[in-house]
Amino acid sequence: MTEKTERIVVIDDEKRMCESLSALLQGDGIEVRAFQESPVAVELIRNERVDLVVTDIKMPQMDGLEILKAVKEIDDGIPVILMTGYGSMDTALEAISQGAYNYLLKPVEFAQLELAVKRALEKRRGDLAQRSLMEQLKLSNFILESRISELNALYEAGKSIGSTANLNELLKQLVSLASAVTNAEIGSIMLMDDRKEYLTIEAATGLDDEIVDATRLPVGASIAGYVAQTGEPLIIENIEEDDRFARMNRERYSSGSLLSVPLIIKNTVLGVINMANRQSGDSFDKNDLRLLTTFASQAAVAVDDARQFEKSRRRIVEFEILHEFYEEVPEIQNWPAFRTVMVEKLNRVFPVDYAIWFVWDDYNKILMPDGAFGINGIPSTESGKVDLQKVRRDDLVLEAAEIETMNLDDLQRVTLYVGELLRKSDAYPTPSQAYLAVPIRESGELTAIFYLGSDTPHPYNVDDISLARLVISQATYLFEKEKALLNATRLMTMGNMISEISHDLRKPLTSIKGALQILKQRWPQIMDRSDLFHMAEDEIHRMNELVRELVDFSNPNKYETNKLDIRQVVMRASELVGPDMRKHNVTFESRFDDQVSWEVIINKNQFMEIFLNLFINAIDAMPDGGTLRVEGLIEKPEHKKSSYLAIKVIDSGVGIRKENIAKIFDRYYTTKDTGTGLGLAVVERVISAHSGTLHVASEDGKGTTFTVYLPYES
Repeated sequence: MTEKTERIVVIDDEKRMCESLSALLQGDGIEVRAFQESPVAVELIRNERVDLVVTDIKMPQMDGLEILKAVKEIDDGIPVILMTGYGSMDTALEAISQGAYNYLLKPVEFAQLELAVKRALEKRRGDLAQRSLMEQLKLSNFILESRISELNALYEAGKSIGSTANLNELLKQLVSLASAVTNAEIGSIMLMDDRKEYLTIEAATGLDDEIVDATRLPVGASIAGYVAQTGEPLIIENIEEDDRFARMNRERYSSGSLLSVPLIIKNTVLGVINMANRQSGDSFDKNDLRLLTTFASQAAVAVDDARQFEKSRRRIVEFEILHEFYEEVPEIQNWPAFRTVMVEKLNRVFPVDYAIWFVWDDYNKILMPDGAFGINGIPSTESGKVDLQKVRRDDLVLEAAEIETMNLDDLQRVTLYVGELLRKSDAYPTPSQAYLAVPIRESGELTAIFYLGSDTPHPYNVDDISLARLVISQATYLFEKEKALLNATRLMTMGNMISEISHDLRKPLTSIKGALQILKQRWPQIMDRSDLFHMAEDEIHRMNELVRELVDFSNPNKYETNKLDIRQVVMRASELVGPDMRKHNVTFESRFDDQVSWEVIINKNQFMEIFLNLFINAIDAMPDGGTLRVEGLIEKPEHKKSSYLAIKVIDSGVGIRKENIAKIFDRYYTTKDTGTGLGLAVVERVISAHSGTLHVASEDGKGTTFTVYLPYES
C-alpha cells in the first residue's frame, strides 16, 4: 500500500467512535489508523511516522493525559487533540499545560473537529518544514566548518611545504601533513624513476622500513602503479572486496579503505600519494579524495620546485668539481692517485661505496683490474669492500670478448654486461641497484672501464650517469693532457741535453775515426789482417749512427705537423730510393683509392724517414730483384672498431721468419751485417705519436707487407 503524505492516529475505547472518526477524517493525502487499545497505539507512534494524534481522555489502560505525555516524549512536535465527554476546567487546564494542541467536548461537531484537525496538520507541516530547514542549516554549517577547517589545514600545509627546499625533508613533511589532513594511519609518497618505469617509496608513515626499502613497483602494477599510469585519483572503500587490487595489496594494508592520488605538474606524473587506514575506522569518502587531490596539487608544485632546486645545487657542485680538477690535476703524479681523487669528487654528488678500474687488453679481450677503491675513496684494504689482492690475481681477470662488438655509447648495455661479469666472482662486490660502468676511450678505442657502485637501494639516475660520464671523460682527458705536456717538457729538456751531448760526442768520434784512417794508411797490410781494427771501424760506424739518431730525436722540428697529401711523401720517398731500386732490378708500383681524401696532419720529415726506411728494407729483402708495391685504401685494422687510412708497403722478397717477427720492432735488433737496429723501432714510435699503428704480415720466402694505419675522418 502506498504511504500517504500525512498520518493520523485515532485512539478511543469505543469501536463505533473509532470507525466514525476514521470515516470522517480519511481523505486525499491522509491516512487514519484507529486503535481501541492505547498501548498498541503508543507503540506505533514510537516506531512509525505520525503527524497527528486524536484521543479520548477516559481510557481503561492509559488515559488521554498519559498518552499525551508519551507522545511528547517520543516527538514533541506531534500535535495531540484531546476529546472527552466529562469535561472540567481542571482537566482542560492540565491538558493545555502538558502541551495538548486542542481540547474538545463530546459530542464533537464534525465541522469543529475538521477545523481543529486541519489546523493541527498545518502546524505539523510548518514545524516539520522548520525542522528540515534547521537540519539543513546545521548541515550547511557543519560542511562550512569542515571546509574552513580543510582550508586552514591546506593553508598550514602550504606554509610548511614552502618552508624547505630539501627534497627529502619536504617529502617527509608532505606525508605527515597529508596523513593529518585525511586522518590516515598509513601514508606514503612514491616517486617515479627517470625512465618512468618504477615507483619507489621516498617517504612514509606507519610502514615498516623493510617495506619502504624493498618496494620497487612497476608503473601500471598494483594501486599506486595504476594511478601513476592513468593519472587519475582513486578511492577504494574496501580493498579486500576489490577484485583488481585485493590480492596484490593484502600483505601491505591491513584495512580495507585507501586513497591514492597522483602528483601531477604540467601534465606530467611525478609520483603518487597513498593514504590508508582512517583513524576513525570508517571508510574514506569522496570528500577525503577531493581534499587529498587538492593537497596533491600543492605538493606536486613543491616537489617540482625542490627538484629544480636540487638540480641547480647539483649543477653548482658539478662545476665546482670540474673546476677543482683543472686546479688539482697538475699536482696528481700517478694513475692510482688520480682515480682516488675522482672517486672522492663523484661521492660528493651521489653515493660511491666502491670502485674498480679495469684496463682493457684488446689482444686477449679481457678486463684486467688495475685499481680498487672502497667507501669514500678509501683503499679497499682498509674498507673491506673490495679485495684488491684478490682482483689482481690472474685467474680473476674478466673475459669480456663481447665488449668488442658493443656500442660503447650505450652505457646501459655496457653497465649491465660488466655487472654480469662481476657476479661470476666473489672477489668483486655484487652489483645492487646502483652501479655504473663507464668506458674510457683514447682516439676512439677502448682503453679502460671505470666501474662504480653503491649499496643504496635506488639506482643511479640519469643525472648521476651523465655527471659520472662527464667527470670521468673530462678528468681523464685533462690528466692525460697534463701528462703529455709534462712528458713533452721532459722530452724537450732531454732533447736539449741529448743534443748537447751528441754534439760533444761527435768530436771524439771524429778524432778516433781519423786516427784509425791514419793507422790504416801507414800500416795497410797489418790493418787489413787485423780483426780488432775491423771491429773498431764497425763500432765507430755504429756509434756515429747512434749519435745521428739522437740528434734527429732531439730536433724540435720533429714535432711540427702540417696538413698535407701523404701520397706526395710516398712518391718523393720512392724517387729518392730510385737509384737503389734500379741497381737491384726492383720495379715500383703504386695505387691509391681516388675516392678517399689523403690529406692528413703529419710531420713531413718524420714520415719521409718512415717510407725511406720501409722502402730500403724492402729493397734489401729483394737482392735478386722483384716488385715493390704501395697501395692506399680505407681498412679496419684487426682488433679495432673503426676504419683507418691504410698505406701498404708490399715486397716480393725473402720475407721474415716467424720467430723474428716479434723482434723486428725492438731497439737495436737487426739481421743486417751493418746497421743500428733503430729503423723499425723509430718507425713504430713515430706512427704511434700520430695516433696510428703499424702492422706487419710476412711469410718466409714469400714477401712482406708493412701497413701504416692513420686515423681517418670521413
